[in-house]
Amino acid sequence: MSFTGALAVFKFEIDYLLNKDLFYVAPQEKMGNVNQFIYDILAHYPEHSGYIVEPVEDKERSWKVAFRLKEDGRNIAKEVFFNPYNGKILGERDMYKTVSFFIRNIHVRLFDHWYGRQWVGLAGICMLVSLIVSIPLYFDFTKKQQFGKVRNKRSRQKWADLHKFIGLTTIVFHLIIAFTGAWLGLQPKIQKPLMGDRPGIYKPSEFPLSKIEDNLFKVDFPSLLSKVKKEFPELSSLKIKASADGSRTATVFGNIPWMPYERQTNFIVLDKKDLSPIKKLDIRNAGVGSQFFYMQEALHFGDFLGIGLKIVYCLFGLIGGFLGISGFFVYYKRTEKKRVQQYPILTTSNILYGFTLSGVLITALIAYSSVTFGANNPTSTITTPSFYVILSIYIIYKLMRYLIKRGFLHVEA
Repeated sequence: MSFTGALAVFKFEIDYLLNKDLFYVAPQEKMGNVNQFIYDILAHYPEHSGYIVEPVEDKERSWKVAFRLKEDGRNIAKEVFFNPYNGKILGERDMYKTVSFFIRNIHVRLFDHWYGRQWVGLAGICMLVSLIVSIPLYFDFTKKQQFGKVRNKRSRQKWADLHKFIGLTTIVFHLIIAFTGAWLGLQPKIQKPLMGDRPGIYKPSEFPLSKIEDNLFKVDFPSLLSKVKKEFPELSSLKIKASADGSRTATVFGNIPWMPYERQTNFIVLDKKDLSPIKKLDIRNAGVGSQFFYMQEALHFGDFLGIGLKIVYCLFGLIGGFLGISGFFVYYKRTEKKRVQQYPILTTSNILYGFTLSGVLITALIAYSSVTFGANNPTSTITTPSFYVILSIYIIYKLMRYLIKRGFLHVEA
């Protein structure tokens, strides 16, 4: 979670770096006929239902059209990038096969499928409980030993002191990460029972068109962008979602710069026909509960104050990994003597190296499989079944040991 979280902070920057040919264009003085460019792209995929257009204010950036469809029996999240000056198609891809989606899929969803995201939420709860329990223990420790003074006589003492002092220094940050991570992981299961729908969402009540007519209804995107600029001038990083349910609406999502809210959750809904405003959500004007709800993801990833805050989040996220590894080391070092007498190969260093190497290899294998075959295949056929098989073996092993220890099972040498 620590290392993938440090990567997830820079998910978009990594995507831009790896795919410069998709995201960047040579700027020109005048924009082309973007309406024609967009509808030419959609005409190549008549089976699509609904679509999203992402215009970019930066003159050196491409525009993107995204929609869902089926190819060879599989669900595809198609992304088509084009040059807004001349309409040239720069490339297309399945979003489920991208590195950025893999990073999110492993960190937020732990590969998803059978309750993967909920396991992430439970890990967040465990982290939160661990942090809360550690506060009185470690602050009591500082009364006996000067804060920041690290003992170097033995490696176990050194790592234990570093673990405690660094943990205390970053405790507030990690409490925020644990709480928001637990919520984001469990949100799909607990949000509806606790609070119902997301605050401020738009649910259309009128459907003047059929679904087919709505899907084919054309929007004048330059005029729409001008209207958004007039009605909601602070909105940036726009994402335009065209309806396909008959409501004849275009919902424009975006960010308000420097505000700690989830990406692209502020929005304005416009009528496709005359671009008249229907509904607007400016989270700054929402209630305290709504603002708190939409802060969770922003506080977890730190993507609301520019690259500087992202670097801080990345470093603090890596510190979380250090705390996990150092705690792991201290515990196994403390129990090493007794363990090695029975299993000589299980030294602390061997356990650490083996755990780290296997973790890196498995993650690399899943990463390659995800970007080659799509996120769903390795999750369905490898990751999820393997996880539950290993978990079942571990539970059975622990249960057998408990029963033998209690004398319920007799095992002869």
